[in-house]
Amino acid sequence: MNKQNIYWQLYQDDPILKPGFFSPILADPSFLFPENCPDGLWHLFAHNLFGVQEFLSEDGIQWKKRKTVLWNAMRPFLFFEEGTYYLYYEKYKFLHVLMSWFPYRKWKSRIEVRTSKDLKSWSSPQTVIQPKFPFHKDVKYGDSVSNPCLVKFGKKYRMYFSTSLVYIPDCGFCEPKHITVAESSSPLGPFSYFSDPILSPSEMDPFCNLAAGSLKVIEWKGRYLGFQNGIFWNPVRKESCSAILFLQSEDGLNFERINQTPILGPTGKGWKASHVYACDVKYSEAEKIFILYFNARNKAHWTQGKEAIGLFVGKVEESKTAPKKTTKQVQKKKASPKKKISSPKTKTGKSKRK
Repeated sequence: MNKQNIYWQLYQDDPILKPGFFSPILADPSFLFPENCPDGLWHLFAHNLFGVQEFLSEDGIQWKKRKTVLWNAMRPFLFFEEGTYYLYYEKYKFLHVLMSWFPYRKWKSRIEVRTSKDLKSWSSPQTVIQPKFPFHKDVKYGDSVSNPCLVKFGKKYRMYFSTSLVYIPDCGFCEPKHITVAESSSPLGPFSYFSDPILSPSEMDPFCNLAAGSLKVIEWKGRYLGFQNGIFWNPVRKESCSAILFLQSEDGLNFERINQTPILGPTGKGWKASHVYACDVKYSEAEKIFILYFNARNKAHWTQGKEAIGLFVGKVEESKTAPKKTTKQVQKKKASPKKKISSPKTKTGKSKRK
């Protein structure tokens, strides 16, 4: 039986996409490979303070803004099936994201979807998820459903999403408290809600003791991989942090960590000093690598921090169970050098790197 080892590495130390002049954040990226797009380009969607923006790239590294796709929306997620693109996102009231930093304003959001055949013109919005159960809501901070992620399970579709809110004092804003699931026979719903969370914060968890954050799930080699940005209090640095946790599941509901420590976390300095947040992940069969775009924050408090988007890649190495070696063979064996991780490719198939 083959065993898969995944080695994670930053593509580059600097962000590949920075926020614009009028917004201190560019966050929650979701992307499509060029082979799944009509124009043969990479497409990436992310939000700033005003809405969801679309970016285009020839190589997955150098990006140019195309346009603002949605206003008063955030945390986009792209799903593609049989020639139709589904753009899910968290919808909120006009300027509500700015006013939510003030403690007397309660948050209220829902998850909508729009569809397209060409990534240019989009349908009218349709609400697919709304706050329903008590764990979707917080008496003090408001009702929240966010961070959509749609995965196909046989003939069914599962929507992973975050619910409720937790106030993070050193940030001055709220983060998603729980993660749960809804299920449907169509990407457009209607969805049947699970009545309990599948992931929640725990005081005993060193990497998820404040909030569960978000979860992105992909199917890979007969199992389900999860990428969660747990939010936690760092007792050494005496501040809140967020880091990406690598999970796996046989049924897509009961997740356990592959790595007990985060695969990507804050560095204490630079553009990702404070928090490493939500991501989108896809596996490239041609390159045998995972492509993971994420956003990170340099300072905790909303009056000081900025958020940008980076690129993280995971190289897959498969090794068959080898026969037992003699003592002499083991003594002669030398450590093999680390392999370099491939880069996202251009249309010509050549690697391009800054």
